[in-house]
Amino acid sequence: MAGVGPDRRLQRRAGAWLQWYYRLKYYPFRRERRPRDGRRGLLALQIDALSYADLRRAIRLGYCPTIARLLREEGYALRRWFCGLPSTTPYCQAGIFHGENAGIPAFRFYDKALRRVVTCNAPEGVQYIRDRITAPGALAGGSSYVNLLDGDAQTVAFTIATRERLSVYRRLGGTRMLLLIALHPVRLVRMLVQAVVEWLREEWERLRGEIAGRTTHAEGIFPFLRVFTNVVVRELQTMAMLLDLYLGVPVIYSTFMQYDELAHHFGPTSRQALSDLRRTDARIKELVRMIRAVAGRGYDVVLLSDHGMTPAISYRVEYGESLGRTLERILADDPAPTGVPPLHAVASYADGSEYADVGAQVLETTALVTSPRLGSLRRAIRHARDWVRRHYGLRELVLPEKYRVDTANAVVVTYSSCLAEVYFAEDARALHHRDVLADVRRARVYAALLAHPGIGLLATRAGRAIHLESRAGRATLYDGTLDVIAGSDPLEPYGTGPVVHAAVMAMVQQPNGGDIVLFGAYDGYDIVSFDDQVGGHGTVGGDQAHPFIIAPATLALARERLENARDVHRTVMLRYTAAPGEGSSTVPGGTEPAAPATTIDRNASPLSSTGSATAADRR
Repeated sequence: MAGVGPDRRLQRRAGAWLQWYYRLKYYPFRRERRPRDGRRGLLALQIDALSYADLRRAIRLGYCPTIARLLREEGYALRRWFCGLPSTTPYCQAGIFHGENAGIPAFRFYDKALRRVVTCNAPEGVQYIRDRITAPGALAGGSSYVNLLDGDAQTVAFTIATRERLSVYRRLGGTRMLLLIALHPVRLVRMLVQAVVEWLREEWERLRGEIAGRTTHAEGIFPFLRVFTNVVVRELQTMAMLLDLYLGVPVIYSTFMQYDELAHHFGPTSRQALSDLRRTDARIKELVRMIRAVAGRGYDVVLLSDHGMTPAISYRVEYGESLGRTLERILADDPAPTGVPPLHAVASYADGSEYADVGAQVLETTALVTSPRLGSLRRAIRHARDWVRRHYGLRELVLPEKYRVDTANAVVVTYSSCLAEVYFAEDARALHHRDVLADVRRARVYAALLAHPGIGLLATRAGRAIHLESRAGRATLYDGTLDVIAGSDPLEPYGTGPVVHAAVMAMVQQPNGGDIVLFGAYDGYDIVSFDDQVGGHGTVGGDQAHPFIIAPATLALARERLENARDVHRTVMLRYTAAPGEGSSTVPGGTEPAAPATTIDRNASPLSSTGSATAADRR
């Protein structure tokens, strides 16, 4: 019998040492290890807001060596897909996890029946969405890290909304996360060092921008947010996933949110955003190495983004006022007939606004992790929590306007990057185009918004169709057919074709969507963002609705139609969803795929893809 080569013996010896090392390190979690059942697991890693074109650019610039190696050497395939509208994380994650994403017309919107603004920057807003999802989640029996929704996951950390209501402490990972941190003292030291470096990097970049006369629209809280997301969260989610891979958790889904934060503030093609991908790529390398060394089962790795991003200019910076202020001026000048009260809108930064309770929630979390033996300290912290809740909201101090609403809820406008929704809230119905024009006050608002150079498109309901209008022309859209009524196609600057038409129509027709839906003006490169951003998403135009997906060739995604986030649920997530009555993941048929995710294909193109390069990619 042929002898085993020295390299092979060394690999086996190293593997045995690793097994012992992790068995000792993760001893406190030994009861959680899943039995081997012959089924493959899924590790799905979402790089939030990274478009297909910008990923290709990052690979060419050398920022993603691990991803490039997967594509070049290991039989993975890259393709572009269309995420649907709105091109936002709550809509896309609801579709990916549950195959159900109706009733999410924007990142921020208004519920007329509840007379309430729903904003997905606040836990209550995401919970509003989660509570209305009835379809089972694809993460049942698995883990959800740094996601907006839990997908029915068994283990969650840094996940905003769950089917069962959890405290802030448990949503952050609870005692399990604290124990995991204690088991990684070296990573903890590295985290502290990286936090200092990240802070210095932020200060240096801000100083360079000021000297050069550039503005990044950085919000007052952004330096703190950058350190938290780019260092603390990325390290903690990686530690949690390494543990899950060792335990053999059947399905793991985690979002790397760092690119999204930096791209909003510096631009999607900026050096800051693209170079940060190098650190995310390094974490992906750690996870792949763990799978090969000591994972509790065979895993398929899927990398994807939920949507893309388009370079943007701030409406407030460009026109000297927020969209809410523009609407307020229009309403103030309203020459309403005698006896008809004018519509009005005033700024609201009250306790119903997003982030208003963040300070109080931080203090509550501190109280929860304080030892019960220190009862007086706990009580003092909670007294401070109550005082902060009564007197202050963090948003009022450091964050720009996100929506406007008057105290009587007559007119509401919400911003979602380059998408905005205007509601005439005095009427509880979902208004149609004829309803808007039939009221002289509403019609005047419509005409003034249409004439504004920062607004590129107005969309309204029109019976079973929708009405589209810009300064260039008017059209109706019904059942995928667009009929131009006057001038030119108002959708042409943003994109045309059946997929875009279907997505726009579905978004505008949502019953909790705005009575007037506004798209920021788009010139073919920059889109106007109603938030203070230099990178935006929410509508179409540019790369914002064209994310990427990388998967083993064995999943054959090149042959699939991926025209909405729901299609990722159907073609990827359902392959690994737990079967009825089972707690572990399954693949249709109950067996592992014929070829593992790490199959070597040295003839594969470094950038195999079924999606063609966009104009931005060719630049």
